Amino acid sequence: MNFILPRKRKLLYTGGFLLILILSLVTFVPSAYAMESKGSSRVAFHTDANTYSKKATTIVVRGKATGAGVQVSLMKKGSNKILKYISVQNKETYKVSFSLKGLKSGKYDIIVNGEWGYGSFHAELKHYLTVIR
Repeated sequence: MNFILPRKRKLLYTGGFLLILILSLVTFVPSAYAMESKGSSRVAFHTDANTYSKKATTIVVRGKATGAGVQVSLMKKGSNKILKYISVQNKETYKVSFSLKGLKSGKYDIIVNGEWGYGSFHAELKHYLTVIR
């Protein structure tokens, strides 16, 4: 009986240690968003991935909006031409999706612009997104 009791206790301690380790990793590992923005924190945003393969169908963008709303734009690297844009009105946070249909392989940028009162706010991705077709 003395032999079994310490063995159960050892198993209990090991199980408890593993449970605490797993919970601490889940709790303290930051959320992994693929790509974050730089610029104004008033219109900060992030995307769901860095690279979009042939199987990908959309680019998902989540972020904060100003009181008057924001415009979320998709642009090709090196171009000032807006390929697609989505206006978001009357929301503090938003989630929008850009279809990858019709986009060619290359590097793309997401730009968010918003206004509130006399201020205008701008944010863009820290790095370009890669689309593979």
